[in-house]
Amino acid sequence: MSRTRIGSLAFSALLGLVMWFTGPTLRGTEPVFAQAINDFASGAYQVTYFDVSSSFTKSQQGYGGPGHSGGNGDALVHIVNVGNFADPTGNLCANIYVFDDDQELQECCSCALSPNSLKTISVINDLTSNPQFSSPLGVGVIKIVTSGIEAGVPPFDCSSGGNGTAGTAGELGANVGRGLTAWINHAESIASNNPNFKPAFGFVTSTSVEEFRHAPLDGGELDQLVGLCQNIESHASGRGICSCGIGS
Repeated sequence: MSRTRIGSLAFSALLGLVMWFTGPTLRGTEPVFAQAINDFASGAYQVTYFDVSSSFTKSQQGYGGPGHSGGNGDALVHIVNVGNFADPTGNLCANIYVFDDDQELQECCSCALSPNSLKTISVINDLTSNPQFSSPLGVGVIKIVTSGIEAGVPPFDCSSGGNGTAGTAGELGANVGRGLTAWINHAESIASNNPNFKPAFGFVTSTSVEEFRHAPLDGGELDQLVGLCQNIESHASGRGICSCGIGS
């Protein structure tokens, strides 16, 4: 190896050490947002996505349509109350917030789960069939915030509100907690024996199952979810309220 090459390597190593020891001035500072999230209710907040129709209907953002890859069948959300007896009854509320891919909250509701129960919810029939705005709701985000039902501390149940009536998802308070776990299945591919096949009439040939991801929940995010849902409950004339499927 030539002396020139050795000298270049040595200089590079020395420069790296200088940059490290001089601290953030040369290296750059840590991203502020990475330190700003205050997860005041660890385990209470979980999120996932849904895509039930973008292979044949364009989303709000314009993705999909005939001939495109994407969702092509109903997705089922399964929520389990694993048993959390901070509240003596062990009952919990799954406060659900459904956004389209244009970042608009389209539906919200609150669903009760008793200990060790399983609730099964259809994305098409329960979470997207009554949007706040009349628009395609085939792709988006589902967020769940868990809350307890504590005697003497409102809200006292898991009501869904609407038509001017406040519901739990629109008035969450200090009783945010943990104890729910959720999964969603995605339709991955479809097929048909019909030569005039359209995606809307195909049959699902493969699916995947994904667990909701837990995320940090700060006061700003919680205030936004509650405020947007409260607006739906108060002003959308019954629209924008989802339903809770089956299970206790």
